[in-house]
This record gives sequence, structure tokens and C-alpha cells, in this order.
Amino acid sequence: MRNIHQLSRSYFTISLLALMLVVSFSGIGFAGDGQVDLNTSTGKELQQLPGIGKGLAKRIVEYRTTNGPFKSVEELMKVKGIGKKTFAKMKERLTIGESAAVVAAQ
Repeated sequence: MRNIHQLSRSYFTISLLALMLVVSFSGIGFAGDGQVDLNTSTGKELQQLPGIGKGLAKRIVEYRTTNGPFKSVEELMKVKGIGKKTFAKMKERLTIGESAAVVAAQ
């Protein structure tokens, strides 16, 4: 009986560690303050933005792949389907990350 309790505790500990690992990596494209990094976010992460569905998220990723990293958040309006109104809804949640900002400044 004692071995069963030890085994249960081991499984619980491993499960807890695995959950912590998944949670820590699930927000790779998210900045620490809830912002979404246009240069590292996945399609699913981009869909968390207001007005962005599966199709627009795919176009954002395709644009980034074709044209390289976004140099400013305003560049997002170059993606077909994202106009001023859609951009205004999400602007406060967008970031381009430090590396792209350094490249844009040069």
C-alpha cells in the first residue's frame, strides 16, 4: 500500500511539472503584459486579437514569412483585410519585440 502512495505522489509531481512547463511555453508569442508580438506569434495566438480570425491570422503569418519581420505595428495594415478600424481595435495589444525594433532603428 505504501508503494502505491509513493507512486501516486511521483505521478502527481511529474504531472504538475509537465503542466507548469506547458503553461510557461504556451505564451511564447505573448509579451509579459498581455501584448501579442507580431514577429513571433503563431496563428492561434494572433487569433486572440480583436477582429482577427483564422484567415487573417494566416495572412499575417504569410506576410511575415514573405516580407520578413514587422518593423512597426503599423505595418500590419499592409496585410490584406486589416484597415484602420481593425488596427485601432488591437493597436494597444501589439508589439514587434526588441530585435525587430533594433533592426528598424538602424
